Amino acid sequence: MNHNKLTMNKLFWGLLFLLGAAALLFNRLNCWPTVHHISVFKIIVTIFLIWMILEGIRHRNFFCILFGLALIAIQYDSLFYHTTLTPWTLLGVALLASIGLTIIFPKRYHPHMDANIGFDYQDKGKKNFSNSNDEILHFENSFGSSIKYVDTDSLVSASFENSFGEMKIYFDNAIIKNGVADINLEVSFGNATLFIPKTWNVENHIKTTFGTLRQENLNQSQGCPTLRIYGEIAFGEATIIYI
Repeated sequence: MNHNKLTMNKLFWGLLFLLGAAALLFNRLNCWPTVHHISVFKIIVTIFLIWMILEGIRHRNFFCILFGLALIAIQYDSLFYHTTLTPWTLLGVALLASIGLTIIFPKRYHPHMDANIGFDYQDKGKKNFSNSNDEILHFENSFGSSIKYVDTDSLVSASFENSFGEMKIYFDNAIIKNGVADINLEVSFGNATLFIPKTWNVENHIKTTFGTLRQENLNQSQGCPTLRIYGEIAFGEATIIYI
């Protein structure tokens, strides 16, 4: 796997930071360029918000979609002529609507019924499982706190979804089948803690969108077994603790 490979996501962020540097320079020199009476800074912010909305659509993240739309409306309020809708009103509407839509249309896990366990590889992001032998474990938690114990002697794949809550997942009583197991972790507006045996090798393929992934303690892996972690952390946090 080539971690130095240039992807569209890396290219976008690289260009965004370069434009941000230019924006700081122009701001310091008090010579903001404009395009059709719109400042370059506003254009940069708009590009970021459009990307945020597109990412939200791709991952069905209503918070990214609605907050992106709300912030664009706030930026160009003079074009919409809505004098009664204040920025706080728009942000409040975006928050409540996002929560409501997330409750009504939660992310669901739909395994494809194939003969073997399939694997759609990506450097970062969600992993698509397919399985016909009921070997995929699936756990969900919303608006609460839960503890999940992965107690199996044939761990192959598992999916965990946590939104607006706290989830703790223990793998200390699990045995990985065939030396490699894959899990998909989705965290949005919450936090998840994974307790993983320190003898396991862990590969991190998680994508973060306004989220963080931390690791505590040092593992003492000899390279096998291997746990590959995929998924996305959006407006949340995940912690891997080696035990």
